[in-house]
Amino acid sequence: MGAPGDRRYRKVALACALWFCVAVIVVHVVRDDLSLWHRTLSIYAVGPAGWVLTLGFYAIATTQFLIALRLYQLRRSAGDSLTAAVLVLAAIGILLVAIYPYPIRLPHNSGAALQLGLFPAFLLLHWVWRRDDPLRRFTLGCALLSVAFFLLLLWNGETDYNIGTTAMAQKCQILVNTLWLLVYSWRWPAYSVTDQAAIPDKVTF
Repeated sequence: MGAPGDRRYRKVALACALWFCVAVIVVHVVRDDLSLWHRTLSIYAVGPAGWVLTLGFYAIATTQFLIALRLYQLRRSAGDSLTAAVLVLAAIGILLVAIYPYPIRLPHNSGAALQLGLFPAFLLLHWVWRRDDPLRRFTLGCALLSVAFFLLLLWNGETDYNIGTTAMAQKCQILVNTLWLLVYSWRWPAYSVTDQAAIPDKVTF
């Protein structure tokens, strides 16, 4: 993919991540009847202005798909391919959350589990396999925070949506994950000489 395509995908990924941030802020302002501390994010997708957050979910899933594609293009090993695949699965989780609102518990919770559980795993895998990444320390910091908030969710061990510990742990993890997506989308690494050498030449006949 040439430079124009790189810039185009970078702009789309960054714009979608920014839209998700705007959507989250908008629904928290509009839905002042819901407690910031006691309601998980997906609850805001049901009711007034819920469509704004639903579009935000689709947008942040698009960002993740585009970054996964970019990581796959920059792959050097099977580990890099695995890392991209994990991010794709996490993005599919967001799509399930967008398609099935929280009252439809099984697909909705399954999607949330995919996203919240696999995104920290993705960050750790990315940190392990991309040792030359200029954002490696930043990725590790985000990975550790994301894991910590996810473990807090597991430790809470509840299924009720009106629990402060669950809601804030979830929102904090989403904040960390989104921050990484924003920074990576802004940086959007280009092909290095090593990356280009690692990509097999096309077979011609």
